[in-house]
Amino acid sequence: MPRIEHLGSTARLYTLGPEGTFSDKAAQRLKVLLTSTGSAPPEVVYTRTIPEVVARAEADPDSLGVFPIENSDTGTVLFAQDALVRHRVAILLEINIRVRFSLLANAPPGEVRRIFSQPVAADQCNFYMAEHMPQAVLEFTRSNMESGHRFLAEEGEGPLAAIVPFEFGEEHPTWRAGVDIQNYPENTTRFLVVRERGAAGDPDPTLGKTSLWVEPREDRPGLLYDLLSVFNRHRLNLCRLESRPAKVRPWTYVFFIDFNNNEGTPDCLAELERGDHTLNVLGSFDTLEDDEGKALVEGP
Repeated sequence: MPRIEHLGSTARLYTLGPEGTFSDKAAQRLKVLLTSTGSAPPEVVYTRTIPEVVARAEADPDSLGVFPIENSDTGTVLFAQDALVRHRVAILLEINIRVRFSLLANAPPGEVRRIFSQPVAADQCNFYMAEHMPQAVLEFTRSNMESGHRFLAEEGEGPLAAIVPFEFGEEHPTWRAGVDIQNYPENTTRFLVVRERGAAGDPDPTLGKTSLWVEPREDRPGLLYDLLSVFNRHRLNLCRLESRPAKVRPWTYVFFIDFNNNEGTPDCLAELERGDHTLNVLGSFDTLEDDEGKALVEGP
């Protein structure tokens, strides 16, 4: 099991609503984990957007925020990553959730004219749509649950379909026209659990991973080579590296780096602190894997 003592007491979990979303599934997994130690179950509070999740977690020290940061197919959720920088929160845990989609339809897929889908879900199912429903027009919704509810409300108004979570499809077998329609069978979304930085305490390098945000002070030849050489010297494995616009001035960039901790982590961070860049430690954390497989990953 991942270590959770550093999560502290929690009265509320903020996550993207409505009930039944994949974000809700991640929050419910966290709720079970927290109550497994005998703690009172926290209230799950639904928000309208991911930035709102982070903002409310920052403003409420007795809470945790749960939101998606990366999908194994479509990559980083960029506005979620930007919210990590804008707000004073620390990452305490990551949760991997298997993402499976089904198709509800009131006609054969080749006859469907309209598809209800949340935009990210459409991206993760575009191979299926291209093969089976190239004639259909996408109508975007705010959530996967809204896609399903709109289909049920309008199914009598012409040939329609909706991309919905697998569990929603199981609840409506009469309309289920496709199962596991996502582009890749192992489609997984990584969710972060964050707390207001002051209430979170210091990062713990004995946990599984550490996440950094690095802002170079100047652009120069060999900048990235020198930065990455520090991790090599301390034998630290990078599990994620991404550059993003720095926002403060055009065509300058910052780096987001996740690495697996080992005994060299403290010395590595100390060396990075002395470099010609601004270093921000976003948090240290273990990983809670999904219900459908993969052993839980713990820190060293």
